Amino acid sequence: MSLVHQSAWAAAAAVTLTAARFALVAIVAKRLSQAGFGQFAYAQWLVDLTFLVCSLGATGVVGRYAAEYRTRPERLAALMVRWRPFAFGLPVLASGAVLLGVLLTGLHLDATALSMLAIWTATNGLWAMQTAALVGLQRFDLIFRANALAAVIMLAGVLMLPLQGEDIAPLLGLMAIACGAAATVGIHAVRQLTVGAVGSIEPDGWRSIRGYAVNIWITALLWSLVWSRGEMPVVRAYLGDAGVAQYAAALTLFGGAIQGVMLAVSGVLPQLTMLWGSGRRDEAIATARSVMDVQLLFCGAGALLLICLGPELVSFAFGSAYRQASAPLAIFAVGLLAMAVSSQNHVLQIETDARFSRNTMLIGLVLLFGAAIVLTPRYGLSGAAMARAGTMLLLALISLVVVARRWGLESITGQNVLAVTAVVGASAAALAWNEVSNVLQRIALLGVGLFMLAALLRNRNGQLLSLALPQIVWARSRSGDISARKGNQADKEGSA
Repeated sequence: MSLVHQSAWAAAAAVTLTAARFALVAIVAKRLSQAGFGQFAYAQWLVDLTFLVCSLGATGVVGRYAAEYRTRPERLAALMVRWRPFAFGLPVLASGAVLLGVLLTGLHLDATALSMLAIWTATNGLWAMQTAALVGLQRFDLIFRANALAAVIMLAGVLMLPLQGEDIAPLLGLMAIACGAAATVGIHAVRQLTVGAVGSIEPDGWRSIRGYAVNIWITALLWSLVWSRGEMPVVRAYLGDAGVAQYAAALTLFGGAIQGVMLAVSGVLPQLTMLWGSGRRDEAIATARSVMDVQLLFCGAGALLLICLGPELVSFAFGSAYRQASAPLAIFAVGLLAMAVSSQNHVLQIETDARFSRNTMLIGLVLLFGAAIVLTPRYGLSGAAMARAGTMLLLALISLVVVARRWGLESITGQNVLAVTAVVGASAAALAWNEVSNVLQRIALLGVGLFMLAALLRNRNGQLLSLALPQIVWARSRSGDISARKGNQADKEGSA
């Protein structure tokens, strides 16, 4: 399967799940009270965080080494035999730990809701383990099927459930069923990895894997706190469940934007891992730079959309009661630019066995919580959003500096970075200073911003990225089809 086709499957999987979760949250926000929706959003954060605490880096290990060992099946089988007990045991551990999290954070749930929350945590962990293994195998088609199945169950269920007030137990049960069903997709493909001969991995190899597991575990945990919803307890402490509901509405839209801009790399990261592992490092660095250019275009466009049409997007998705969430959403939008360095971060993570990511996330954690504690009581939801966006941008700047020093200025496109930052920053400033107010003015600002991005961003050959990108995608798609047809023909001739 060509890289373009892998990226297409990965994009389809991400879009399916993101759209389903967005629709689910929008429906729940309209059918529950703000306090009930705030409790559900907080419970969702607890589920994700608890599994990360208990995952011990098992998802990161299989995601990396399943890709790196693909050409050595006996070595891969040895890895999978060692990984499998963790894949089943750690989600069960998380299901017990989430109950402790409820007790420590003071979330008020009855016995039925607590049981559903524990089951949801376990099935969510199993699904995450299965997805990580499929990512390493580059089986994005199976990931798409799993996501589609979960999406159907979630949306059909939430439309039929009798939701009202603050009772979220039925909703927690629905999430447990959806995650459990999705976790069953692709089991055969993963199980097949241990059917043949099982090789051995030298002690130094296992030490390297364990070191990577620890570093990626810490990194993933800190990533969740810094890049996801780590400041949620601070928001809840100062603004209550209603404040959590408003903040969660903005974060949901922002999360959808992140998923959108990450579509450019979701199918590329395993390819970067394979290139680096096979010694083709210059090719990996060049690929990461090209992906960054594409992401800058997507990040800039997504940020402009959230800044200029935030009030309409929030009202359409969650109702007029959540319109004030557009203020933190506009601030989040500026932080979206930080996602453009994800491919470089991935290469740095591989080269340093995740030490770079671990260290920068530690810095980000201190900055995020310190800024949130100071800014939230003073500026409310906007203060919490400032803490998040500022932290994201600072971490991205650190990554750019390290990449430029390690691999030279040609490994990044500084002109594109400055152009996107200027366009998005000017648009955000115009909105903050009330230079644009009504929807027609904001639509005009959006159009001008998109035109500037299309006219300024160029690839490493000096071509306009907006014109070169469709041609590259088409050419690679065609070459992938030709290669696939030649492979199929060769198989037929060999069989004959």
